[in-house]
Amino acid sequence: MISNYDIRSKARDTLEHSLFGSTWITLVIITVIFGVIVGLPGSIGELISGRNIALIASVGTIFFVLSILIEGPMEYGIARIFLGVVRKTKKADIKDLFIGYSEALTESVVLGLLRTVFIALWSLLLIIPGIIKAYAYSMAFYIQQDSDNKDWRYCLDRSQEMMRGHKGKLFLLDLSFIGWYIVGALCFGVGILWVSVYHSVAHAHFYEELRGPQPVVTNAESTDPFQMSAEGENGASDGDEKE
Repeated sequence: MISNYDIRSKARDTLEHSLFGSTWITLVIITVIFGVIVGLPGSIGELISGRNIALIASVGTIFFVLSILIEGPMEYGIARIFLGVVRKTKKADIKDLFIGYSEALTESVVLGLLRTVFIALWSLLLIIPGIIKAYAYSMAFYIQQDSDNKDWRYCLDRSQEMMRGHKGKLFLLDLSFIGWYIVGALCFGVGILWVSVYHSVAHAHFYEELRGPQPVVTNAESTDPFQMSAEGENGASDGDEKE
């Protein structure tokens, strides 16, 4: 796998080395919309319940459910956008942010919920196990985006397999952005949005490196890159046994 330096270099190439280029600006706008929509239920819930203690339980429950219904599909959609940009197969389109509601509503909602629950449960043990699990599950929505099998368990299990031996590398990649975030904060805080996009594009490239080159599709019945990869490995094993 290539170095984190090269991953950041690829991310800058994807963004065309232009802070105010169309790609970077569009992704900033999409990231802002994503953040506002995902964070809105919690913000409204706190505002309403904070004014009336009697409403805390009921309002909290309503907005918790609402946030669950929003987060998963939106994560699915933003994975679609960043992978399309990184692969140069599709320009960033705000409409794709909502694609999860038409393609994988139930699956993305369940994946988003259970990923959060599992990380939270591991965090109850100690902070470190929670962080480790967060990195282990970090590729789940990319996998759900790519795979025909969108089941939450499959996506989490596959993410853990992909991240085995690579969690430290992704952690170091994240650490390398601390300086950028400091610089972004000094630019009236607005610069953080640009750094966030750069960071997200680097994450998408990291996933692409883990995923590796995919075989050419020759069987129309199987388009799942993960299934095809597994079949290829099994085929190689069978061949070795015959020899």
